[in-house]
Amino acid sequence: MKQKLIAVAVAGIFAAPAVALAQASTVQIYGTLNAEYGFAGGANKSATTTSNRWDGLNSGSSNLGFKGEEKLAGGTSAWFQCETDLGFLKGDQGTLANGSPATQGGWCSRNSALGLKSNDFGSFYIGTWDSPTKRVVAQHRILGETGWHGVQGMLISNGGGFTGTYSARNSNSINYDSPSFAGFTVNAQTTSTKQASTVTTAGLKGRSTSFSLNYGAGPLAASLGYTAQDDNRSGGSAGGVNGRKDTAMVLGASYTIGAAKIGVLYIDGTSQPTATTELKRKSWNIAGTYNLSGPHSIVAGYTVAGDTKTNEAGVVAERGDNTGADQYTIGYQNALSKRTTAGVTYMYAKNDSRATGYSVGNNHMAGMVAGESTSVVALQMTHKF
Repeated sequence: MKQKLIAVAVAGIFAAPAVALAQASTVQIYGTLNAEYGFAGGANKSATTTSNRWDGLNSGSSNLGFKGEEKLAGGTSAWFQCETDLGFLKGDQGTLANGSPATQGGWCSRNSALGLKSNDFGSFYIGTWDSPTKRVVAQHRILGETGWHGVQGMLISNGGGFTGTYSARNSNSINYDSPSFAGFTVNAQTTSTKQASTVTTAGLKGRSTSFSLNYGAGPLAASLGYTAQDDNRSGGSAGGVNGRKDTAMVLGASYTIGAAKIGVLYIDGTSQPTATTELKRKSWNIAGTYNLSGPHSIVAGYTVAGDTKTNEAGVVAERGDNTGADQYTIGYQNALSKRTTAGVTYMYAKNDSRATGYSVGNNHMAGMVAGESTSVVALQMTHKF
């Protein structure tokens, strides 16, 4: 009997930490699987070629993540997140392949960080994270970012003759999210200058800095965002020319009234692809969604990429007047469950008379005739867990 009691006691000693650990653990597993199948047409490649037609698969925005939080003293918590790209159809779009997320790499390649937070001082964290400017666009865009449903190429990323991109998920970043003060919040991010150690040009900073001021109370949300990338072309790779800077200002607002939500975005971007070249593009978007009876809803939007203005002398391809584009979007969504939705969307994109670099979704088809249009019918299914 005594031996049995000792055995039970010893087992209890070893089991107690495991039980306590299990009770304290807050690790969650989450993710999104997104599949799109588009049937596209248009994009003549010469004056004698009839409209091309093609189809493509896409898994943009699919991800797998782990996150957790531990309570510390004084109302403070330590937290972490590791989110990884799951582009399980990446590359299946053939020559159009640009629909999957731009982030490449292995584990923790998407929004991933380690930080401290509290209700009083907000959240400080370091890692790889969307810039405040990108988060402003995501909040008010309503339409998709990447893939067949994406509009970021016309709004805030490379497209046509414009070579600036501000839809950045920055690695080596230091971040701060403030608590809410009467509905107002501030988000700020800066990156380290580690990039400067990898190039031979003296003085390169390679720093990206971004902030946003946000308001959200009741049915109205509004945001102002700003990004500056010093010697930091393509959102994270230090360039070889000293003194270049890309900047973007973003204004966004959305309003919910009953079953409807409307969002508006305006983006004023400036980029310096060389030490002497400056490009400017103003883009905007208006979109809305409306919940019909039951699980049914519709979404519609209009996106405009303005002309790419330049200080270059003479006539430069896809830069100057009539180098923008328009895109129209209308779709239907069915909430099959709380976690699964399916739908169909139609999009039509039209290049201006001197533009060739814009096509439906966030895709780009090389070699189009200036002024050409493209269209697509895209089927989509999304499951979140």
